[in-house]
Amino acid sequence: MTPLPPLGHDVRALLVWPRFPPSFWGFNSMLDVLPEKSVLPPLGLITVAALCPAEWKLRLIDLAFDELRDEDLEWANLVMISAMHAQRTDTVATLARARARGIRTIVGGPFASSQPSFFDGIVDHLVIGEPDEVFADIARDLENGTARPVYRVEEKPDISHTPVPRFDLLEIGNYSSLSVQFSRGCPFQCDFCDIITIYGRKPRTKSPEQLIAELDAIREAGWRKQVFIVDDNFIGNHKRALELALALGDWQEKHEHPFIFYTEASIDLAQREELIDAMVAANFFYVFIGVETPDAAALRDSKKYQNLRQNPLDSIHFIQRRGLWVTAGFIVGFDSDTSDIFDRQVEFIEQSAILWAMTGFLQAPPTTPLFDRVRKEGRLIETSQATSNFSPPNFVTRLPLPVLLGGLRGMLARIYDPAAFKQRALRTLEYWKPRRAQHAPPVSFWYQVKVVTGSMWKQGIRSDYRAQYWDFLGKLVGRWGRDRRKLYLGFVMLLSAHHFLRYAKEVMKELDDELARTATDAAA
Repeated sequence: MTPLPPLGHDVRALLVWPRFPPSFWGFNSMLDVLPEKSVLPPLGLITVAALCPAEWKLRLIDLAFDELRDEDLEWANLVMISAMHAQRTDTVATLARARARGIRTIVGGPFASSQPSFFDGIVDHLVIGEPDEVFADIARDLENGTARPVYRVEEKPDISHTPVPRFDLLEIGNYSSLSVQFSRGCPFQCDFCDIITIYGRKPRTKSPEQLIAELDAIREAGWRKQVFIVDDNFIGNHKRALELALALGDWQEKHEHPFIFYTEASIDLAQREELIDAMVAANFFYVFIGVETPDAAALRDSKKYQNLRQNPLDSIHFIQRRGLWVTAGFIVGFDSDTSDIFDRQVEFIEQSAILWAMTGFLQAPPTTPLFDRVRKEGRLIETSQATSNFSPPNFVTRLPLPVLLGGLRGMLARIYDPAAFKQRALRTLEYWKPRRAQHAPPVSFWYQVKVVTGSMWKQGIRSDYRAQYWDFLGKLVGRWGRDRRKLYLGFVMLLSAHHFLRYAKEVMKELDDELARTATDAAA
């Protein structure tokens, strides 16, 4: 293939972050109440921006709230996209617009790394893998006209040399959280997880000094809200996580606790009391944990052995009592699942008082052992268009599909019923025991006024769950009105109802439609 013309040193790059469809973690309806326009910024793109040559001119387009205008494309001679699979629709559309104008395109990120064949013929340059240590070479090739169609990066980079992301490219006021990354990779071997196949099973970390430099950058930019440490398993290297948490505790104290942190961790966090205490002292407020299922056979079959070391319900309660509020993910569709799995999942969610319970179907992502197994068994649905865990599984499950669809629909109806949601929110506040070291974020008075009045209007007056809204708000203020930490997190829970109660209804409608299609196909 003939190399494309050189870009020279006058590179004008548009960094484009495609839209996500509505999702569990998108908090789409919650954003109707908040002044912000998106939950999280494109951390991967602004990290790549920091790897670009200093003389390159860069513009960031976040399609969550920005438009990709014709004048942007007229300005650019390079379009750079990082994307996940769920963003494929916008990714394809953006590539088509750029290439129609003869603008060079380059794509990287998890989607490119896990499904490179998807991009055949629709992109000029594809980067498979992590580009931290090789992007300077890619940039030089683009400038010189020697860039290859595909860059396959096999080696996992040492991220202790990765520069501070270009936070200055963000319109930070448009986000409800900012994000930083401490580690990549996970030591476990869950057969349905593509994190370990894309990023490896040997966690690599930045130094505490590196991460603190990133926090300094966003603090100096005026940020005073939540910070998501995006690691897929923050405690994958628990020794380094403890080292960081201790350093963050000192930094927070020095700067009067400008942020609260949240992250993701494996459930064996419950066996590391010193680490939990250090995270709490560093002002971590909550943590997402992959519970997946209360069924031990499913955990064994999927090689999620870390969840079998001790009773998962006891683990969740221990973490809550030590000061971290817990959110979690749950999966149905394992081969060992029987028709009672839906009741068992709901029972666990209620007993653990996990308010934000992400329930969905097991999927077999490309590159995973599960994908290889179901393909070998002839169970892979090659034509599947699944974009989320609420899409029907991309393989033939042991439980009949109508049972699976109806079972998940019933779970969502029970978990996200307004009365059940309210009662679970009250219980989770009782279970969560914040510590003296934890501080609510120092958001401005006028921001609070704007959010509270918007919530009262849209939730307390106009919503169909307004009775539960006022009952919860009254109990929240009456029981915990003097505890700023519980008042803050309780109000976040109240705001989240606007998303979860609506989104659950949308998913249930989609599941009803899928059930109808399944019945029609069976009758044909």
